[in-house]
Amino acid sequence: MASHSHRRTPLTRRRRLVLATGVAVVAGALAVPAVNAATEAGAGAATPSAERLHDDFNGDGYPDLAIGAPGTTVNTQAGAGSVSVLYGSASGLSMSRRQVLKGPGVPDPESWEGLYGTNLQSADLDGDGYADLLSSLKAYVMDVEDGYAVEVNWGGPNGLSATSTRLTWAPMGPWSGQFTVGDVDGDKHPDLVTLSNDTWMSGEPDGADSPDGTVFHGPFDRDGGPAKKDYFRINPEDPQNYQGITAGDVNGDGIADLAVQSTFVDESDSRGVELLLGGADGFTYKGMLKDAQGRLVGGEDVEVGDLNKDGYGDIVVGHSSDSYDSDVELPTKGGALAVVYGGPGGVSSTRKPVWINQDTAGVPGAAERGDGMGSGLSIGDTNGDGYLDVATGLPGEDFDGLTDAGTVLVLRGSANGLTATGYKAFSQNTSGVPGTAEKLDRFGAETALVDANADKKDGLVVGDPAENAGNGSVWVFSATSAGITANGSFSFGSATMGLPATGAKFGASLAD
Repeated sequence: MASHSHRRTPLTRRRRLVLATGVAVVAGALAVPAVNAATEAGAGAATPSAERLHDDFNGDGYPDLAIGAPGTTVNTQAGAGSVSVLYGSASGLSMSRRQVLKGPGVPDPESWEGLYGTNLQSADLDGDGYADLLSSLKAYVMDVEDGYAVEVNWGGPNGLSATSTRLTWAPMGPWSGQFTVGDVDGDKHPDLVTLSNDTWMSGEPDGADSPDGTVFHGPFDRDGGPAKKDYFRINPEDPQNYQGITAGDVNGDGIADLAVQSTFVDESDSRGVELLLGGADGFTYKGMLKDAQGRLVGGEDVEVGDLNKDGYGDIVVGHSSDSYDSDVELPTKGGALAVVYGGPGGVSSTRKPVWINQDTAGVPGAAERGDGMGSGLSIGDTNGDGYLDVATGLPGEDFDGLTDAGTVLVLRGSANGLTATGYKAFSQNTSGVPGTAEKLDRFGAETALVDANADKKDGLVVGDPAENAGNGSVWVFSATSAGITANGSFSFGSATMGLPATGAKFGASLAD
């Protein structure tokens, strides 16, 4: 999740060249008066400009933030899930203009775990100028038994719709609930792309020749129907197991491309990323990403953004797990970022890929097994210089005798690509940050960058679904011309939103 800020065209968000977002965040408690969701979401809204924002749910010209808490108990349904929405304003994210959405009900609450608020992403699916919110649902959701669905809450002048609409679903076997959103066919309408096929529901051939993914082409109608639907294969000559998917414009043609995380069928500890270029006639397979030494580049998270402002989206891979046999050959101790720079053919032919971890010159700290660098990636311009920066969590970072207390690191984009020069680092022990670092907090499991006051600088949101024994919390930081600052930062959790806190995992996903 993806990547977060203004949408300047249907395909680029303030030079970001990112087509999909989705990050989750969590926080402590902050007493705020309860508000009416339907009226407060649109209250005080300025006259919308002609240019609406990709992440602007109510069309007031300010980006908004959705926070997933998939563990929330709704009525008696444990794990039903919820989403809390903070609306942007001239002063940033507003705690008084907020909205709470809950997972859909089911006939048998004792056998249901919907986990609404998982894998949150935003896009204007129906073309009405308001961003809509997408979420995965899992297992025993109404008619979806033992499977996954994608649901959408529609945006509008009063904020998001209180009830969600089903876009697609499939049984557990052919789909793990991973999806992305981007204009992969170049018609200026966002498309929904799932990694699964839904052949069980459609009657299409199953088995060895079944597709690896489905494209639901926009625009969608308000009943959840796409303009059309088709299927695609990723690499018919050498199919792998596919784990995740991210959309972004890598070759600068204004059409979203796909970065697909994969593992080899016969080598479970292998990880790779396969690149498919989007187009009006379907996808063109460009192969697996490799580093400068020809080694496979893979990991647990992927984001796309133009870090060096050359007009091509760069692929940032978060390699947060360093416990695989394949890590012996890679500079990934403690987790790492791999940056594969984009170019007109997909991958740059002139700028070599790089690995960055805590043993890289200029990066603070020292690489230690289990630090988790590369977790919760997000991309945005945190100081307004036009270069996109990268925020990453290190939720397993130890310090001051505290195991897995967690840290967040922001690295700067530049004409030469991603750099440690001018980095920012934050933990709960950083001066000005609310709370106190404790062992097993795992601060930084998720991050998001959002320009909630529309000043062309993205503030930082940090998620920690493990905070307070799995209740979860979110921290919000402002941005200045010098980058992210802890001054004035605040935190909150489920209780602030009027929701049950126990086991909520508040902030496990974010969309902005």
